Amino acid sequence: MKRSLLLFCFFSLLFLPMVHASVHYNTDSLIHVLDGIISDKANIESKKQQSIQRHLYALRNANSDNARFRELGNLFYRYRTYRLDSAYFYAQQRLAVAKRMGITDSVSVAMMNCADGLKGLGKFSEGLSILKTIPYSKFVRHCYNYYYLYFSITLSLSNIADNEAERQMYKQELRTYRDTINMVNPVGSIGYTINEGEIMKLDGKFRESLNFMLNFMHKHPAEANNNATFCYTLADTYRALGNFDAQEYYLTLSAIIDKRKCNKTYTSLQNLAMLLYKRGDTERAYRYITCAMEDIIDCNARSRLTQVAEYMPIITTAYNKQLEKDRHRSLAFIFIVSSMLVVLAGMLFIIFKRNRKLFETRKALDAKNEQLIAMNSSLNCLNLQLSESNKIKEEYIAQLFNLCSGYIDEMEKYRVGLMRKLKTGQIDDLKIELGKSVSTENLRSFFHNFDIIFLDLFPNFIESFNKLLQPDEQIIPKDNELLTPELRIYALVRLGINDSTKIASFLHYSSQTVYNYRLRVRNKSVIPKDQFVEAVQSL
Repeated sequence: MKRSLLLFCFFSLLFLPMVHASVHYNTDSLIHVLDGIISDKANIESKKQQSIQRHLYALRNANSDNARFRELGNLFYRYRTYRLDSAYFYAQQRLAVAKRMGITDSVSVAMMNCADGLKGLGKFSEGLSILKTIPYSKFVRHCYNYYYLYFSITLSLSNIADNEAERQMYKQELRTYRDTINMVNPVGSIGYTINEGEIMKLDGKFRESLNFMLNFMHKHPAEANNNATFCYTLADTYRALGNFDAQEYYLTLSAIIDKRKCNKTYTSLQNLAMLLYKRGDTERAYRYITCAMEDIIDCNARSRLTQVAEYMPIITTAYNKQLEKDRHRSLAFIFIVSSMLVVLAGMLFIIFKRNRKLFETRKALDAKNEQLIAMNSSLNCLNLQLSESNKIKEEYIAQLFNLCSGYIDEMEKYRVGLMRKLKTGQIDDLKIELGKSVSTENLRSFFHNFDIIFLDLFPNFIESFNKLLQPDEQIIPKDNELLTPELRIYALVRLGINDSTKIASFLHYSSQTVYNYRLRVRNKSVIPKDQFVEAVQSL
C-alpha cells in the first residue's frame, strides 16, 4: 500500500508540468487588468500615501522608544519598495532609537534595515560593510533577513563585477547563501519553495524546479498567486523551458501584484514589456517600459535603471516605426476620403442640374396649362405627370438637404485635418489656399433650407414659442431671416434633439455657444426653467 502511494506521487509529479503546459492561459484578461491598474496609478499612490501618513502620525504621537522603533520600522517597510531614499532615512532613524534603547537584537534589525536601504540605493559595498559589522548573535544566526541581504547584495555585486573571476567568486558565494537561507526558512513555506526552486535551476534542473513550485501552488493556490516573487520565479522557470505563453501569464500576474501594492522596485513589468515587444505588441510594450522607467526614477532605484535603459531604446525605436506606419495609413485614408468627396461633389452637381431642369419643366407646364384647357384627356395626362414630377422634386430636395449637410461637415473636417498636416511643415505653399473655409455659404443655405422645412411643418412655432417668454423678451426674426440662432436651436429641441453636443454638431456651433444660447433663453422664460424643454417639445 505504501509503495503504491509512493508510485502515485512520483507519477503525479512527473506528469504535472505536462498537464499544466496544456492549460490555456487567459493572459488577455490579465493584460487588461494590468492596463487598468496602470491607468489607476494616481489612485493607488494616493492610498499608499494615506497609509504612510497614518504611520507618520503614529510616530509623531509615540510616547516611548519602543513605539518609535516600531513605527519607524513600519515606515521603512512601506518606503522600502516605494521611495528608497526615504526608506534609508527611516532606517537610520530606527538605528539611532535602537542604540538609545540599548537592545542588541533591535540594533541588529535596524542595521539590517540600513544595509537594505543602501542596497536599494545602489550602494552595495556600503551595505555589505554594515552587514559585516552586525554581531553574530543567536538571533542573527537564525534570521532569514540577514542571510537574504547577504545574498541579494552579493547578487548585485556579481551583476556589476568587472571581470569573470570576480563574477565566479560571487556566484560561489550566492550558492552558499541560498543553502544557508533554506536552513533558516521553515520547510514548506513559500520562501523556502522559491529559494529551493532557484537552487534547482542553478543546477540545471528546470523541470524539477517547476514540479516543486507547481506542487506548492497546488497546495497553497491563494498564497502562490498573490506573491509577486513566486510568480516571477515561476515565469523565469517557464522561460528556461521555452513555454513563453506561461511566462507571459505569470509575468503579468507578478506585475499586477507589484502595481496593486504600489511597489516600484520590480523587474516583472520591464521583462513583460520586452516579451510583448518580441511578440509584436509594440504599443503596449512601449507603455509598460515607460511606466517601469518612471517608477524606477520616482523611487530612486539607481541600481535597476541600467537594465531598463537597455530595453528602452529598442522598444522606443520599434514604437516609432509603428507610429510612422500608422501615419502612412492615415495619409492613405485621407486620400480615399478626398476621392469620395470629389465623387460626392459630382453627385451634388448632377442632382442640382436635374432639380433645375425639373423646375424649368414645371414653369413650362404652367405656361402651357392655359393653352391645354380644352384637351381634357391631355390635361389629365399632364396633371398626372406634374404630380409625379412634384413627388420626384420632393424626394430630390430631401436627398439634396441631407447630402449638403454631410458635405459641409466632411469638407470642414477635411480642411481642419489638412491644416494640422500643414502646421507640421508639410506642403507649406498650400496653407493659405486650403486655410480658407468654403463652407460658410453652403452652411447659410443649409440653415435657410432647414428653416423653410421646419416652418412648413410647424407654421405657428415662433408665435407659440414666444408665449413661453416674458412679453418684453420675445424673439422676433429679422426681415431677412426665417429663424434666429436661438429659435433654430429650440427648433431642434422641438424635433426631439435635446443634447447640446449633437445640436452644436448639427448647426456647426461650439458646445459653449449652444449652452450660452439655451441658458439666455431659459432666463427669459415665464415658466420654471426645469420645465422649459418639456414645454418646447409639446408645442
